[in-house]
Amino acid sequence: MRRVVGARASLLWCGPSSHIGRWLSLWRQLRRLLGLPPTDQSAVLAGLMAALKAESEAALGTPIATVSVSAPWVAAWEEDFPVDSVVNDALAASGLAPWTLEASWPIYMGEVNAVLAANGLQHCRQRWCGVPAESVIWPNITYFISLTNDSLYTSFQPTECFFFSAWANRLTLIDTKYGLDNLGSATTPALFWDALRVFLDTRAADFAKTLSYGYAVTILTAGEAANHPDFLAVVREVARDISQGHRDGKGELRKHRAEVVVSDDPTYAAARGSAFWLRTRIDWSYCKGVDGEDGKDGEGDGETVSQDNSDRGGHTEL
Repeated sequence: MRRVVGARASLLWCGPSSHIGRWLSLWRQLRRLLGLPPTDQSAVLAGLMAALKAESEAALGTPIATVSVSAPWVAAWEEDFPVDSVVNDALAASGLAPWTLEASWPIYMGEVNAVLAANGLQHCRQRWCGVPAESVIWPNITYFISLTNDSLYTSFQPTECFFFSAWANRLTLIDTKYGLDNLGSATTPALFWDALRVFLDTRAADFAKTLSYGYAVTILTAGEAANHPDFLAVVREVARDISQGHRDGKGELRKHRAEVVVSDDPTYAAARGSAFWLRTRIDWSYCKGVDGEDGKDGEGDGETVSQDNSDRGGHTEL
């Protein structure tokens, strides 16, 4: 996945509507008929999905036919059609039902959107259910920081309704140098956390240079190691650094309002958001009695707290 997230979007002349794209589609169909995985990526994903399916069925005691998938957003998969989707190919090879365009788009959920949904953010229930709702004009950016034992995953994208495509996701990077397992091999713990803070600050500064206007920032954390107190302290320091300002693409210093959102269950936040998305796709009772204010009637485990109570988790605004 570390290699895949860094791949560029498909070139136009290789896209699904191009002559080359149609030939590639026929080649993938031939491989399916022969019982072979259409692509190497779908073969790897199929192995992971099959294992998760078997473990989940054993735990639940019931067969599973339909799932919703969340993963780091991959630009190279952006223009995948259902018939040639890497994710759909993996689902089918795992004995699971693939998704169609009619079922709702996108085919899989970017991890940033899934974690937003798990925390009760950007549900946009009225919009999903077809009720007119006002759009948020002021730009807001989600700075996603996911810390696991193996690696650190960071990316930036506009904060929109969680079910929207994450096509504008930028600067996606998975770096194994900052996985929590590396803490034990660092010269001192302080040096490890200082290096992480510098890295996260540099990422934020690099993103600021891609724009030429001010914006609010939601720093969203997840990952199996994201509850580490030193990690949370670093994230709040990064939020303060962002609020003090970065140079934009024109060299002007711009200060940005920064908010930290800490998931109550960071290990499974993406899975919970993906499960919520599955519910909204197959159970239209979700739309019964929709009369709340758009974006504020979501369901999740996020909690708004003041900065004085920031150690409890939830939201901290700077």
